[in-house]
Amino acid sequence: MTDLDNTILPWNSSEYSLSLRKWLNIMKMANIEVLVVSNNSYKRIEKAVHDLDIGIVARAKKPLPFEIVKYIRENKMVKDEILFVGDQVLTDVLAGSLSGVKTVLVKPIVETDEKKTRVNRFFERPILKYLQLKDKNLYWKDSLHDRK
Repeated sequence: MTDLDNTILPWNSSEYSLSLRKWLNIMKMANIEVLVVSNNSYKRIEKAVHDLDIGIVARAKKPLPFEIVKYIRENKMVKDEILFVGDQVLTDVLAGSLSGVKTVLVKPIVETDEKKTRVNRFFERPILKYLQLKDKNLYWKDSLHDRK
């Protein structure tokens, strides 16, 4: 499961990168389903991913877990086999955690945010700083292989 805006696409665009298509192909070859879980409308998500082989959960109401839990239950998925990827602590990570799945916080694709997201970022910063004080290994990595 992945968020859409600033996780796999810039929030202000419907154009995806070649690296996203490559990643989706790798996931498909590994028999891993990719599902976009977004608070956006179905129309916005469909416009962004219409030619990609990717599932959609629209109007997810994150950070509330109900739509995610409903999807998991209806599709008879195993929570231990699900990873939720997103760029916001207060929506994506919280929604995944409340749903009972593992979560990964990723660096936003672009440095700007939609107006409503700026409020979340304001509250998110002190949370991240506190967590970084407790764990020195928490920092934005340039890749999965970044061990600094």
